[in-house]
Amino acid sequence: MSMQVSDTYTQLINKARWSHAHGRNVFHITQSDVDAGRLFSYAYRSQTIGAFHGTRVAIEAAEKGVGSRSTRSFLHQARSLLKQLEDKAIELVPRDHRVVISTLYYYDELVNLVIQSLDKACARVPNPTLETIRQRFLDNLHPVHAGNGLYVAQDINLPEQGAFIVPNLGISIKPVIYGDYHSWDSAFLAGDQYGVSTHRHHKGAEIHLGFSPVQGHTVLGSGFAEVSEGYAMPIPPMTDHGFRNTTGHDHVVPFIFGSLPMTGWGVFFDVEPRPGQGQLVKHDLDSSAMNHSVYLERELRRVREAKTNTREVLIPAERAGSPEIGGLELAVTFVGRGEVDLLSNHYRIVSIQAGKAHVRIGNAEKEVGAHDHFGVPADMNCQVAQSGNEPLLFLDAMILPVTNT
Repeated sequence: MSMQVSDTYTQLINKARWSHAHGRNVFHITQSDVDAGRLFSYAYRSQTIGAFHGTRVAIEAAEKGVGSRSTRSFLHQARSLLKQLEDKAIELVPRDHRVVISTLYYYDELVNLVIQSLDKACARVPNPTLETIRQRFLDNLHPVHAGNGLYVAQDINLPEQGAFIVPNLGISIKPVIYGDYHSWDSAFLAGDQYGVSTHRHHKGAEIHLGFSPVQGHTVLGSGFAEVSEGYAMPIPPMTDHGFRNTTGHDHVVPFIFGSLPMTGWGVFFDVEPRPGQGQLVKHDLDSSAMNHSVYLERELRRVREAKTNTREVLIPAERAGSPEIGGLELAVTFVGRGEVDLLSNHYRIVSIQAGKAHVRIGNAEKEVGAHDHFGVPADMNCQVAQSGNEPLLFLDAMILPVTNT
């Protein structure tokens, strides 16, 4: 089954294929190609849990009911290829020609081989389950292949077949944007689910986010705060934390997760359950006991009243991290009119909270609005221009080095 592929993607991957056919010649690879190659590679990287891990898990479950030996062989091949695609998340995305002729090239090769294997498996004997798995895989990858490299994901429109069940916690998470050392994610809590069990990370930091409607207890260390409005809670490594959902309905807990020593896929396995930690003490959300967590929606409303374009750090890196693993910084930017430049030597994840914007990274451009998320690779120019009648408001997160104080 063929997929819709943009001219931008086609031209870039054709250059990579030409290079492999001509002794890895790279003199035809321009800086614009490198920029596009980085964007497409990060777009693939954000599929690690969704299109890659989620599909592999779905195939494993469906394979048990397949009687045909040849069909099982094709499914086994697809699972093996998907595991290779998952493992590529531990590799850093290069900043030179290698991103085109190696990273992007092999993402494309492996993905096409997965599609061929699934096509062959579905062609043997009609199987609605396998057909659904194949179609969801194609649907997840469509924004990558059909786009210009600037991958945009929504936190309210999470894809099917894209979840990861956290070991020993039983919660389902889906990454929205997946950078070098950190990711912006969503944890799904069913209405009858108590919440996120208390746990901690050995070499990872988090920032838990809450948006209305929310009702519950956010846990940090030996204390908790009752929350009924938006919040942001910084969580250093080796700190117990969790969330008790008391709404009685389904709830999504957005969170940012990062670690400089553990690139990519490894961060999702750095979790230690911490059941039975005794009686918790209630504190105010913004108290020192709760690591000076932030009333997020209050801050967004306050910054939205700004008269000039401004960026404010809501959570400094030192509060959600350590010198060993780095720290997560969360900031809010207001753009009443005009544009801002997001150039940084660190990967940045942007979450649009209000308004509309025209975004340009390298030669790739896109219109974005509320609930949209995108990543800005390190050392790539990114202009975000306010558009429409409403002021632009967005959060951004980076993981930065932290020094001893």
